[in-house]
Amino acid sequence: MQIQILIVEDEKWAFESLSEQLTELFGNRIIIEGVTSVRDATQYLHKHNVDLVFMDIHLADGLSFDIFKKTKVEVPVIFTTAYDNYALEAFKNQGYAYMLKPFELEDLQAALAKVDFVFTKAEEPVNYKSRFLVKFGNKMKTVAVQDIAFFMADDKILFGYTFEGDQVVIDDTLSWLMPKLTPENFFQINRKFIININAIQEMVKIARGRIKLNMAAQPKDLEIVVSEDRSTDFQNWLNS
Repeated sequence: MQIQILIVEDEKWAFESLSEQLTELFGNRIIIEGVTSVRDATQYLHKHNVDLVFMDIHLADGLSFDIFKKTKVEVPVIFTTAYDNYALEAFKNQGYAYMLKPFELEDLQAALAKVDFVFTKAEEPVNYKSRFLVKFGNKMKTVAVQDIAFFMADDKILFGYTFEGDQVVIDDTLSWLMPKLTPENFFQINRKFIININAIQEMVKIARGRIKLNMAAQPKDLEIVVSEDRSTDFQNWLNS
């Protein structure tokens, strides 16, 4: 399982230096993304899940502490800055470490030691769900996860559509279900749907960067569309 790291840094040299140091330490165990402003960081953290964040404190459009006022940040943050007078506020805002620029590889390693649980958790085996117990009238049966073409949340009820065309009720919610599914096979394309890669029959680009999908077992009156904010991640997932 790869660690998703976000670097919030508006100086190109600093971003590249930190990226190189992290890659030197962890290689392909990590995926690094970068943003350069409070605005972009707020939007990114609102739309994407990450495991660890590095934040420069002084950004072009304000202090990175403003990010915490605009969106929830529930993962560890390591702050980087050329100033030494923000330590107290940093530790009030998910700060696990505070590094003064310029820093050496040894400084980075010391900071990472304070968030080693992030990397330890990634090494733990994940037990993904293999089947569901579902009801058909007064009868019950098991349905294998791999036999479900897509999941749809509708008015607080979660449905699974099997490749054979059956619609079953899943005793779960979309947000709780997604981490239980193998990420190689399943992807949440918007707030209503999780799709099985093996069920995709056709993909068509439509307005605003969205992607319309034709899926196995899809009812004729049901439209399944990858949302604008998930489109890039969806294409990266398909190409992984």
